[in-house]
Amino acid sequence: MSELLDLAQAAVEAARAAGADWCDAYCADVTEISVDVEKSSINNCATIRDQGLSVRAYTNGGQGFASVQQLSAHSARECAERAVAMSRAAHPDADFVALPEPAPFGEVAELFDDEMAGLGADAFVGWCARGIEEALAVAEDAIVQGGAGAGWGESALAGSTGVAVTRRGSSASLYFFVILNRDGDVGSFYEHDQARRLADLETEGIATKAAEDALKQLGSRPIPTARLPIVLGPLAAMGLVGSVIGAADAESVQRNRSYLAGREGERITSEVLTVREEPHVPAGMRSAPCDGEGVPTVPRTLIDAGVLTTYLHNSYTAFKAGVAPTGHASRGGYGSSVGISAGNLQVQPGGKTEAELIAEVDEGLYIAHASLSPHSITGEVSTTADFGYRIEGGELTTPLSTTLIGSTADELLGGIDAVSSDYREEPGFIMPSIRIASVQVASEG
Repeated sequence: MSELLDLAQAAVEAARAAGADWCDAYCADVTEISVDVEKSSINNCATIRDQGLSVRAYTNGGQGFASVQQLSAHSARECAERAVAMSRAAHPDADFVALPEPAPFGEVAELFDDEMAGLGADAFVGWCARGIEEALAVAEDAIVQGGAGAGWGESALAGSTGVAVTRRGSSASLYFFVILNRDGDVGSFYEHDQARRLADLETEGIATKAAEDALKQLGSRPIPTARLPIVLGPLAAMGLVGSVIGAADAESVQRNRSYLAGREGERITSEVLTVREEPHVPAGMRSAPCDGEGVPTVPRTLIDAGVLTTYLHNSYTAFKAGVAPTGHASRGGYGSSVGISAGNLQVQPGGKTEAELIAEVDEGLYIAHASLSPHSITGEVSTTADFGYRIEGGELTTPLSTTLIGSTADELLGGIDAVSSDYREEPGFIMPSIRIASVQVASEG
């Protein structure tokens, strides 16, 4: 049994002794490294060792939450007692039922990498310095932004129902945004990579690709206002899909703050789209054997041929709705409350390559990056696409100047007419391109 789990269980015992009906405790010991790149130079480097514990307590239906930035038996007891005192003062929540019971779950391989956890800040500084050199080798006038980040450590969760979980994890990312400004003609592009294992992390070539694509964005031109088909590249497509899955958050649905309220079990996209959640992929970025409350995670189809199969629940929303928890409770750290989030998302590939989807478009747009996320409450879409190209005669031609996109979630999702067979793969994620039949667009100028 780990020392962290001992402390979490001690906090639970103290909360119960102080009168809590239900409680859980979460503690973590994490090391974080960050390097910032600004204006083609390394601006900041920081290493942080973050340790702490939090307690969530319920008394007569009232909830109290307390956290502390230290790990000791004394601080665990004090934190528990403060959480219970606040729960006594809180108004009872008639919708709170219980915390989840313990349930068995297996292990997910390679969520922690000793090689990554053994890195010093100098490795991340070196990667960033090399990235700056890569971009400047492509274009000596490049302005390079970005950086690197990593975190690794251990966490433990204990609950009054008997939940007892320990986990170790590691992850790192490298990202560059390259800007070119040639007498007011601006081209820019972004590229990144992320991984849990050092062997999976691309530390070379990311800035090169960002700079090469930034060069391609020079000479952008506006397009006339029109309704056109658009092809979303993998990152733009996953941004749209991820936002839709996020809108299936049961807490937002129950508060009537989601455009998907009342649509569980209904068709929300064209039948072309199927999205699975795969939380048990070895070394997956969002892989986990259990959620933030100790409920086992389960691979499942979230959108099945266009049909939303389930809302995403933590224990509170599940018991409120009278259903079983779905394993989607999330914790951002010991200082945050319990939220809801999905695991690794995998979009089912289609039958034609991205190039073939583009070749079938006589006039339209290709968008590499864009925040096409519908408004979480209204479902409306009003955003700009800054990184893309015009499609003419089935080929990518001139880069786009800032292009406005106006639509709704129903129109975008219902208009999906194809998903590519090829895809970008990040650890745990499968991201094909997506084509939407008709969208209202207009460029500035």
